[in-house]
Amino acid sequence: MPSVGALVLLWLVAGGMASLTAVAVRWAAYSRSPLSAGAVQFILVMMAGMFVGVLVYFAVGGTPGYVAGFWVAGVTMSAAVFLVFVPFLRAFQSRTAPEDVAWSASSRARLVASVVGLVIVNEFLMGWSFSLLSGLLGPGVGASVAGITSVFTDAITSPWFVFPMALEMLLTLRWLLAALPRSMRPFVAIQPAVMVCSPPTLGGLAWGLTTSVLAAALMSLAVALFLRAFFRDEPLSAPVSAYASRLIFSFGLMSAGLLLWAEFSNPVLFALALLVQMVVFLHASTDPSSYGTGPLPVGGQGAERVVSAEIERS
Repeated sequence: MPSVGALVLLWLVAGGMASLTAVAVRWAAYSRSPLSAGAVQFILVMMAGMFVGVLVYFAVGGTPGYVAGFWVAGVTMSAAVFLVFVPFLRAFQSRTAPEDVAWSASSRARLVASVVGLVIVNEFLMGWSFSLLSGLLGPGVGASVAGITSVFTDAITSPWFVFPMALEMLLTLRWLLAALPRSMRPFVAIQPAVMVCSPPTLGGLAWGLTTSVLAAALMSLAVALFLRAFFRDEPLSAPVSAYASRLIFSFGLMSAGLLLWAEFSNPVLFALALLVQMVVFLHASTDPSSYGTGPLPVGGQGAERVVSAEIERS
């Protein structure tokens, strides 16, 4: 096990990585050109390369592992530069400012899908690599399905996955909550709290019972908000209703997964439920304009402009 100082350093790095991911998600929400989209993808791929380098180091071991991890990370980061260079070159050749290049709805959809996928991959790789660095997991994976499944679930249910993801959610909400419809904000705000209240994360009876009760209360609140809008004849818009339905579905999966984990020691469904909740949240934060607020200001001038626009609409 590493020293206390080393663990503190790892948590600081994990917090920094989560913050950088939140910044990338915010940029993706404002992105309206191939160049800005490439910049977001470059940051996320570069982070993935760093985590893969750590995993290669543990797979090979010793000095050869250090060298191999360095080269893998370096090659991945170098290749990621083309995500920025290619759209810049195209804009230069066409004598068009990068932000003025045509941006279709399909391009926007591809950006959202790529950012959601890359963030999930990054969070998984960070949970795995930091669990190895902290001694929470052993370096061996094994070729069996059981071994691979064990690494998958252990990495996702580890503190190195859950808590950085919760921090990322909180920072993203700080910057983008005002860009979402008012009726949607309570549902989105519940998600970081539910992520923190993942009972198996730290283990122990007290933590498990406390977080289980809190998670159940938060999930019930989401259902109550949904039913309240229905019975008070205040229907949610179709996009917000779809979001709330997906969120409640992910909460149902988490509850069922927790039951399977407690009764049969099988955490697979719970881990998958966490991923589903991430997809629901990341789509909302990466593409808030699809939920009825209209396009965000081009260029990412900051959440303040979004807040002002929201106040004016009110």
